[in-house]
Amino acid sequence: MPSAAFITADFAENTDPPQPNGCAWYRLVLPSRALAKLGWDTAVGMPRASLEHGIGVAYEDGMLTGWDISVMKLLMHRDIPAMLRGMQQRGERIVFDVDDFHYGIHEDNIAASSTNPHNNPTANRAFYEQAIREADSVIVSTEFLADFYAPRVRDVTIVRNSLDIERWEPIEQEEEPIIGWVGGTLWRSNDVEILSDWLPGFVKDHGIRVQHSGHIPGDGKHFGVRVGLRRVQTTPMCLVKDYPDRMFTMNIGLVPLNRVPFSEAKSNLKGLEYAAKGIPFIATPTREYELLAEAGIGRLAETPDEWRDHATELLDPEIRRAEGKRIRELVERDWTIEGKVNEWATAIAG
Repeated sequence: MPSAAFITADFAENTDPPQPNGCAWYRLVLPSRALAKLGWDTAVGMPRASLEHGIGVAYEDGMLTGWDISVMKLLMHRDIPAMLRGMQQRGERIVFDVDDFHYGIHEDNIAASSTNPHNNPTANRAFYEQAIREADSVIVSTEFLADFYAPRVRDVTIVRNSLDIERWEPIEQEEEPIIGWVGGTLWRSNDVEILSDWLPGFVKDHGIRVQHSGHIPGDGKHFGVRVGLRRVQTTPMCLVKDYPDRMFTMNIGLVPLNRVPFSEAKSNLKGLEYAAKGIPFIATPTREYELLAEAGIGRLAETPDEWRDHATELLDPEIRRAEGKRIRELVERDWTIEGKVNEWATAIAG
């Protein structure tokens, strides 16, 4: 079996040992673990580089190198493209995983500034795109990204997101409806603002509670401000290891997306997470959410009336229970990392 290193800097700061953030977890940690169960020799970690060996997995005071394949994500330093060429000359296969559209990043997203070449001349999204184009193969999570990269890279394959379903214990659907959104406002594309056209009136009419999980203390433009709600229950952001248990304290989920290219390129992961918890959800009908709805998971809404009508129907606890049970079963059947591991193996090995 091949050996493969999964390398990214997408790890939480100020944790010991470093803990993967969401992108690293879903797109590197989960496939690495699943491939290891098939007999692959794998490792996941932060990058460390040397002129002799290129880029490897940081390990204590050194680095693990000499892999058959290196799968990389969100590496943006200016020296990366040249290092990749050296690794390829030594016979190593380079794969990049991409699940965000950095060419179309919205100005409201904090990463628009941090990855801007004018703000960060040594590590930015321009060098990132150069590195992606050096790769032997690129793995993407959506049709949009596949269409974009197909004429620009040597090889591109779609492997959609999936869940480590054993960590996702379904909620108990209580009688009282709680409507909510999971996400960090600093990384949005002016998304949650579309809820302001209907959610405040809906809350007033029905007297229901609203939950925002992923609140960042000190965020002056937090979820309530963006949506126009004075009273919102909040849960702060947490590490990925605690995420399924801490963040899903609503029983009606919302996936609002501003119809800009960055959002069109996004996967349907948030919907999968709600569904795995047995939480019916309503989403903006981007292509990936249309595909999920066609598979029987999730409701789609474009206009304020459509959002309001779905939310009104989901006030009924019996409807929530039946729908939540059904969509959980579909995720368990079709959207687990165990079910996607062979897709990962084919895409990585080439």
